Amino acid sequence: MILHSRKLQELDVHAASACEQDAALDDSELPGLVALKRAEARAPLRRRAFTLLEVMIAVGILFMCLFAVMALLTNSLASARKLQQHRDIDTGSIAGLIYVELVNTNSLSEGPVDVDLEEMFPGSKCHADLTQVGTNGLCQVDFDVERNQKIEAQSHFFIYLPNMKVGGISRGLPQHP
Repeated sequence: MILHSRKLQELDVHAASACEQDAALDDSELPGLVALKRAEARAPLRRRAFTLLEVMIAVGILFMCLFAVMALLTNSLASARKLQQHRDIDTGSIAGLIYVELVNTNSLSEGPVDVDLEEMFPGSKCHADLTQVGTNGLCQVDFDVERNQKIEAQSHFFIYLPNMKVGGISRGLPQHP
């Protein structure tokens, strides 16, 4: 009880000294001082920092988000890889590859044509045969494409190759280089 009354007396002394100080100030300094005291009254005595628990929860949420994004990225890359490996084989693409192979060859002769499909269609093999149809260099290319020991596509096309070596009526005539 005595302790409580002492505290009350100290508070009264502080209040009285504060009133005397306020009375001693002139009117021009009063609004700024009042605003400063109000700001001090509102501000906590010490700055508050994040607790360890709050930081751990924030880091946990961050890692959950990061792992979710990484899982989505991994799944989409796997799907894209599967789509690349399971492309349908169309005869137009194969005919174009064979044409490029024949046009870029210096010397042509009837028989099998070597075509590499590994880059465009992994696991596929192409068997193509070149046969001269006319004496003027008109040739027919028959081809079939195998994937997993099963024929996926089979077709033929005609191509004009004027630099064809042997064929037709000109077989016995001398060839000019």
